[in-house]
Amino acid sequence: IAAACADSAAPGSPGEPISMSLSGQVEDDSTPSQMAVAALVPGFGGYFLDPSGAPTVYLLDASQRPAAEAALAAFLVSRGFTSTDLVVRQGQYEYTQLDAWYGVARSAAFAVSGIVLGDVDEGKNRLRFGVTSAVAAAQVQSAVAALGVPAGAVVLEQRAPYAPLTTLRERVRPLMGSLQLNFFLYPPNGLPGVSYLCTLGFNAELNGERSFITNSHCTNNEGGTTLPTTYYQSRRSTLDNRVGIEVDDPEWQFSLDTNLRCPPPFQCRWSDAARVRIDDTVAAELGRIARLDEITTTLADTIHTIDGHFSIRGERGPVEGEVVNKVGRTTGWTQGPTLGTCVDVLALETNHIRLCQVQVAALVDGGDSGSPVFWRKGGGPSVALLGILWGGSVDEADPSFTYSPLSGIRRDLGDIRVR
Repeated sequence: IAAACADSAAPGSPGEPISMSLSGQVEDDSTPSQMAVAALVPGFGGYFLDPSGAPTVYLLDASQRPAAEAALAAFLVSRGFTSTDLVVRQGQYEYTQLDAWYGVARSAAFAVSGIVLGDVDEGKNRLRFGVTSAVAAAQVQSAVAALGVPAGAVVLEQRAPYAPLTTLRERVRPLMGSLQLNFFLYPPNGLPGVSYLCTLGFNAELNGERSFITNSHCTNNEGGTTLPTTYYQSRRSTLDNRVGIEVDDPEWQFSLDTNLRCPPPFQCRWSDAARVRIDDTVAAELGRIARLDEITTTLADTIHTIDGHFSIRGERGPVEGEVVNKVGRTTGWTQGPTLGTCVDVLALETNHIRLCQVQVAALVDGGDSGSPVFWRKGGGPSVALLGILWGGSVDEADPSFTYSPLSGIRRDLGDIRVR
């Protein structure tokens, strides 16, 4: 998981010169991958925003600060920082070493009953595994130690598992992100006459075809389009509310692309996403997300009034510690800090691992599945799209959600256009 998503730049071998093209690409990237920075900065252990919002980097050798400042130049500028704002922490492990250990330990850790997630945590300079019990924690610790991973390089967190969240609710045209979707499942996947609710993530185009993106688990069959799902907004009360039909939802399976990161016997994908073709008669606007009149702070707040829209003006990758937003049909507009940026997550009561997902500490509830996740600077209407929410922690005392980043959605669904 973590850390190094499979499409991340690979670090050079010791003594190998860094190409000017790679250096320029990283320095111009507002959210460079951890591995790309590691290729440029000797002794790099990870970068993130600390709880106060300060840009922070782990270095084994503090004298490499100038190299870190150069590699993170665009990241700093895009968030209103200067190079002098960068905080250097003493690292204990190189990011590339942590990533290698994670690759060795992944299969053994996910073989333990009670595993929830695993990643290379750039904010802790450690491997991180989430488990449901102390027994599972001890078993994971023993399993990874047997593979040569130092105990000091591993953090174990006892936490609740993540579950898909299937359960602005009015009819709205043109279609935009965050609206309520209604769909029905065919037996044996659902009960006759029982409907389900999810959230429309965002509108998209692929090869000129008007579409929107929602979750794969918000379909008749999670993975595959043998029985395509028909969607209504907001409810299937009249045929006029039909908005589209599912056209792309890759199977959960091994492939040449995923098997190196997918521990057997699990099935993996890079996203919990499906593409729905919008009906010709339905008005839809690309690049819009419903904006609400207030941010939700409690589950008791169930009235969510639309007050215009956010405009998607860009795209962005995740940064640990950065505050992000989501707007969903159940809990509305919520926000919170990013907890993990490339986490392998095993969904509750499934054998499906979503690879390289993002964790956020924020309020969420059933029906929010599919919510668009975005970054917002200041109080204006312009936002940068990050991905779509698919799961929430079952621990109501410690709410958090996971989302599939745009990079993973495109790996599964193709080079969609979102604005």
